[in-house]
Amino acid sequence: MRHTRFTLIRPARPILAGLTGLACLGLLSANALADNGHRTTVYKWVDAQGVVHYSDQPHPNAQKLEIQGAQTFSALPAPQSPASSAPVETQPSGPAYDSCAISQPTDQQMLMNVYQTTAVVQTSPQLRPGDEVRLFLDGKQIQGAGASFTFPVLRGQHSVQAVIEDSTGQIVCETSSVTFFVHQPSVQNPHNPVHPR
Repeated sequence: MRHTRFTLIRPARPILAGLTGLACLGLLSANALADNGHRTTVYKWVDAQGVVHYSDQPHPNAQKLEIQGAQTFSALPAPQSPASSAPVETQPSGPAYDSCAISQPTDQQMLMNVYQTTAVVQTSPQLRPGDEVRLFLDGKQIQGAGASFTFPVLRGQHSVQAVIEDSTGQIVCETSSVTFFVHQPSVQNPHNPVHPR
């Protein structure tokens, strides 16, 4: 082991002597800790002339000091620059749509002699990528995609309503319910062009 010796000259004022001794102790302990990075022993004594000595080797009448190794931390990884990180898509704040409505059929419309019809949903602004329109006829969901749905209808009164869901399944817009009527010739009518007897 390396022998390190520091000799201090006692200053006129005792407080300065203590500070000088601490500074040297700090230098000695830093030097000793550099060897092993753990706990180490330092010896302190005062000679006949009143000079304070520090050493890593034992000495008669020396005070044994245990010096704890310094706390160390690993460096954190450097943050990525904005250019290297992938862009994050964020949904705009506020409502996704100013409005959404069923434009076809119109409310209270009478559809004559039809056996299927088409419902069209309009949004403002236009439908965003990833959002889906779900159409309900008389409370039951109609299969389809996009904003236009064609489906069979029977005679009588019907209602349609649509909701728009985002990619997480959350409803972001809901239309008012539209009521429409379907008129079809009776199946018992001999002149029924679709269902002749």
